[in-house]
Amino acid sequence: MRIAFIGGGNMARAIIAGLAATGFEGSSIAVKDHNTEKLEALQKDYGVCVYREDGAWISKADLVVLAVKPQGLAACLEGCARWIAPEATVLSIAAGVSTDTLRRRTGSGHIVRAMPNTPAMVRQGFTGLFAVPEATDTDRERAQTVMAAVGRCQWLDDEDAMHAVTAGPGSGVAYVFLFMQGLEEALLAQGLDADKARALTLATVRGASALADASDASFEELRARVTSKGGTTAKAIEAFEDAGLRRIIDTAAKACAARSREMAELFK
Repeated sequence: MRIAFIGGGNMARAIIAGLAATGFEGSSIAVKDHNTEKLEALQKDYGVCVYREDGAWISKADLVVLAVKPQGLAACLEGCARWIAPEATVLSIAAGVSTDTLRRRTGSGHIVRAMPNTPAMVRQGFTGLFAVPEATDTDRERAQTVMAAVGRCQWLDDEDAMHAVTAGPGSGVAYVFLFMQGLEEALLAQGLDADKARALTLATVRGASALADASDASFEELRARVTSKGGTTAKAIEAFEDAGLRRIIDTAAKACAARSREMAELFK
């Protein structure tokens, strides 16, 4: 499979690194970006072919990855859409841009939309995937192959569910970082030095995630297992509940999903 990346930013680099780690040859990957330094680094590190302008090289790709910011996608497609081969799969990772918009601007029915998250940079990502009804099994396989190189994937039956992916793993990584920031600050206030506070915070989140990943138990049950009645953890959970932590998380997720829907309207 030959892959063309339109955009060579952080997510494109993460995906290319993941593909390289799974055995993809750099010579089968082409990247376009206006930033010469990014292109030179990608070429040096992964042996990819690099371009600063659109051209016939795009037409050789089996899969075209649209890896540009949503606000730049319309201008980008004005230049590159005519070069996309009729049977090529178009995989967009531009947040908030609907498949209707992509279909209209590319003229293609081979559209797959992806919502990855930043842990893709360490191959621990999660990607929500949605394919238009006319997309083929080959389109799905190509998209799955690329995004699975940087983590887990989940196909969605309803494009509207992409807003939930945005509110969850897409933006939720930042929610976890905010919790980590708060825990680190609390440990500092308890007298730990900065290195120990950071190390303990990382260990807490890493261990909890690994334990949950290895178990079929619900999060509620896992929490209950470490919350002895009248114990230290129970006091902490009580404080969280009194502060309305779950309500706050719900409010934040709803605000995120609402903004995702607004963006979809903006980038039609």
